[in-house]
Amino acid sequence: MKRLLTLMAVLWMGHADAKDLQAGAASLELHPPNGIDMAGYGARIGVSTGTLDPLHANVLVFEGKERGVAIVTLDLVGVLPVPQLDQIRARVKASTGIADVIFNASHTHSGPLLSDDPAAWQLQMAADIAAAIEKAWKARRAARIGVGVGAVRIGHNRLYDMEDGAGKMLWRNETRLPTAPVDPTVLVLRVDGQDGSPIAVLVNYACHAVVLGPENLQYSADYPGEMRRVVEKAYPGAVCLFVQGGAGNINPYYDKTPLLEDAVALMRETGRTLGSEVLRVTEGIKPHEVHDAELQIARDSLQFAARWNRQKVLAGVDQQRLSLSARLHLDAATKGPYEAPVTTMLLGREFAYVGVPCEIFVDFQMNLRERVRDFPVIFAGYTNKNLGYVPTIRAAVDGGYGASQIGSYLEVGAGNRMIDAAIVRLGYWTGKLRTKPNHE
Repeated sequence: MKRLLTLMAVLWMGHADAKDLQAGAASLELHPPNGIDMAGYGARIGVSTGTLDPLHANVLVFEGKERGVAIVTLDLVGVLPVPQLDQIRARVKASTGIADVIFNASHTHSGPLLSDDPAAWQLQMAADIAAAIEKAWKARRAARIGVGVGAVRIGHNRLYDMEDGAGKMLWRNETRLPTAPVDPTVLVLRVDGQDGSPIAVLVNYACHAVVLGPENLQYSADYPGEMRRVVEKAYPGAVCLFVQGGAGNINPYYDKTPLLEDAVALMRETGRTLGSEVLRVTEGIKPHEVHDAELQIARDSLQFAARWNRQKVLAGVDQQRLSLSARLHLDAATKGPYEAPVTTMLLGREFAYVGVPCEIFVDFQMNLRERVRDFPVIFAGYTNKNLGYVPTIRAAVDGGYGASQIGSYLEVGAGNRMIDAAIVRLGYWTGKLRTKPNHE
C-alpha cells in the first residue's frame, strides 16, 4: 500500500508540473463620441451622428506552460496608433505578466477616425481596452479547444484582369459574377471550459467590412457585428471574436450599398449568412484538453523601402485641397522606410496565428495555408500596425485600387517577405528547419 501511495503521489506531481491550457475572454463596448470624423471613406461628407450597432473590443487570452498571450479584436478601420498599443502592452504586462498582446482590426468603414495625436476619448478607449484584457486574464480557467473549417461566399475579388492585362475594379457584385482568387474558408476556433461551458468562439474570414457606404453616418461594426450577434445568441456566455484576414482585394457582394437601397438589411443578411456557417462549423467541433501547452510567439520586424518617390509624389500636389483621407494617405506614403512587424504564434500543434500589419491581398493568405498544412492557420491582416495595401507583384504590375495607387506604399514584394518570415518561424519551431548543419 505504501508503494502504491508513493507511485500515485509521483504521478500526481508529474501531472501538476504539466501546464494545462487556460483561457479567458472579455467583451468591451466602445463609445466614441458623436460629432467627429469617421474613418474609411474619403467621399464621406459629415460627422458621426449616432450608433446603428455597437462597436466592440473583444479579448481572448491563453496561458500556456511558460507564457500568456492576448488576442484583441477591434471594430475599427485599423488598430490604434503604435504608441497607444505599446502603452496598453506595458500596462498589461505590469498587471498580468502577459508580454504578448496581438491587436487585429475588423476594418469596418463605419467607425471613428483615429489620430496619432489622440483626443481624450481615444486615450480613454485605450485604457478601457487594457482593462478588458485584465478582465479576461482574471477570468481564465482550464480550457479545452478545437478548430473547425467551413466555407461560405459573401464576397468577391474586386480587382480583376481585362483582356489587355490591365486591372479593373468590380466594387459591387450583386449578380455574384464569379471572380478569383477568393478564399471562402471560415476558420473557427472554439474554446470551452472543462465543464463544457463556452468561453469564446474565434472566427477568421477575409472580406472588407463595407456593406455600409459613405453616406452612413452612424457607427457600425458592419457585417462582422451581425455575425457575432448570431453566434453569441446561440452560445450564451461566449465571446465571439472576428479576426479579419487577407481582405485587401475582397469586397462583400453588396459593397457600399446606399441607405435607401436597404443597406442595413443587406449588411445584416451578409452577417447572418456568415454566422450560419460559423454555427454549423462550431457545432461540429469537439474541444479537447491540451496538456503541457507550449505557446511560441515572435514578432519579426521587417524593413521596407518606400515604393513611391517622395519628390514625384508631392510634385504639383496642392495638399490643402485634398480630403482628410487623401492627406493621411499622402503623409503615410512619403515617410519611408517602414518597419513592419510580422507576428507568428504557435500553440502546441493545435493551431498557428500569423498577423501582418497591412491590408494584404487574399492571395497571400491562400499561399500561406497551402504551404503550412500540419495545423490550421489563423491568418490576420490589419494586425499591430497600419501600413496600407500590400498587393501581389502581379497585381502591382496590372494596377488598380490597392495595387498601384498611393495607399500601397510599401516596396513591391513586401507581402512575399512577410509570408516567408512567418513560414521560417514555424519551420524552426516544428523542427522542419534544422538549427545545426547536416554533415552527411
